[in-house]
Amino acid sequence: MPDNQYSIARKLLPGCGLAFLISHDALAVGFIISPPSQLTGMANAGSAVYDRSTASVNNNPAAMSLMNDMHVGGNLTAVIPDWSVNEGWDCKAENNCSKDPAATSSFIPTLGLVRPLGNDFTWGIGLGAIAGQGMDYGERFKTRPIVTKNELQVAGLMNALSWRMNEQWTFGASAGLIYGSVEQKQDLPSLSASAGEDITSVIDFVGLAQGCEGLPPVAQAVCLGGAVEESGLNPESATETLASLKSYTDGNSGTKVKLEGNDIATAASVGTTYEFHSGHRLGLVYQYMGNFSFDGNATINGELLSDEDHQKQNMSLSWNMPDRLILSGSHPVSSDLSLYWDVERVFFDNFRRTNLHIEGYPVVEIDRNFKDANRYAIGAEYALSERLILQAGLSYDESPVDDSDRMPDIPVDEIVKTAIGTIYQVNQQLSVQGYAIAEFLGDAKIEQLAGIDGHKIGPAVNMDSDVIVYVVGVSFGYKF
Repeated sequence: MPDNQYSIARKLLPGCGLAFLISHDALAVGFIISPPSQLTGMANAGSAVYDRSTASVNNNPAAMSLMNDMHVGGNLTAVIPDWSVNEGWDCKAENNCSKDPAATSSFIPTLGLVRPLGNDFTWGIGLGAIAGQGMDYGERFKTRPIVTKNELQVAGLMNALSWRMNEQWTFGASAGLIYGSVEQKQDLPSLSASAGEDITSVIDFVGLAQGCEGLPPVAQAVCLGGAVEESGLNPESATETLASLKSYTDGNSGTKVKLEGNDIATAASVGTTYEFHSGHRLGLVYQYMGNFSFDGNATINGELLSDEDHQKQNMSLSWNMPDRLILSGSHPVSSDLSLYWDVERVFFDNFRRTNLHIEGYPVVEIDRNFKDANRYAIGAEYALSERLILQAGLSYDESPVDDSDRMPDIPVDEIVKTAIGTIYQVNQQLSVQGYAIAEFLGDAKIEQLAGIDGHKIGPAVNMDSDVIVYVVGVSFGYKF
């Protein structure tokens, strides 16, 4: 790409920074995300080496030293999920089908700033979306003992500094805080205090009771009695409330539980870029994120192993965030065409379990069994004219969890993204960009209600999904 085309492209500065998630459901197809930016039009290829976007504050602070002027940019992205659940049971007969779609649309605005400090140093600041997850199955869906609706968001405030050592090498580091919040709704059977004290037993009972559905009345009563005993509930007390249990398994509402919590943790990154030939660069960055303990409240409407029909207890939910290692490259092929690529390792292996503690109840140990996963991306920019640059990209994210371990509250799977974008130079200072992405999620196969304390519960919950998420956005960039 000629120098004047590079100059045009540099002036487009979509923000990588401030992300206000109007609806967290927008992030349902991914656990870890990258803030929308100029890289979005290339499926985020070249993220650790791209030198024409304030996204470098989050992606790789070393790349800020590749920008010669002060830049500010903004972005507005619409996320439109088309999420349909394919139930492996006759949900119409049982009256417990999922909402369609099982996620809602949202908008994500962003902002960012990069400013040189003399000849060798560059400073940047940004607030960006780091992770998110959200589902809304509806109040009667079969997964209601675990989740009817949930929302997770994580955003980070990062300060970054980079240093250009010479014409080939740049180095950078960032540090900041990440804020996370979680909300989850559940619907559990109503049981008095004499039935027991362990919420795990209640969830286990529901999983077993789901296998009793469709049986003749007498056989169903015997089956439910066996489920009570096997789950660890008090058989004598549970017999007294068998009518309530049967009402719940027939689809009626039980005890509503709403979990809400938040926490602040630290985040940091270190990175470098190396230009081994004119225009050909490699970038490497390691991103660290601290772990959360979401502290807040559990609002319980109904009897949950208690004689009280309303409680508001302290709640804590552990949540480990994965680190990331990203290697990127950029390569000019001709005066008009440049190629970009990414290889990323996301260290999900520490997300093995989440522990839920509601005051007055034993800890519920939820098995996640996530594993490390890779992301691969390729992209290109083509200068169609002095004012117009075209973008395209393709990426593939491996699934971080096996079908046998996937749960309905985090139904992540492999993702294939196809992206296109355009950059238009309005004048010497202002540039604008538009982009569109289609994200194809794997079938998100689920074979259990939950994995708790080392054993799987509720094999009757068997489902998959058809998911395409459409992402469209516009951004501006201004060079001072």
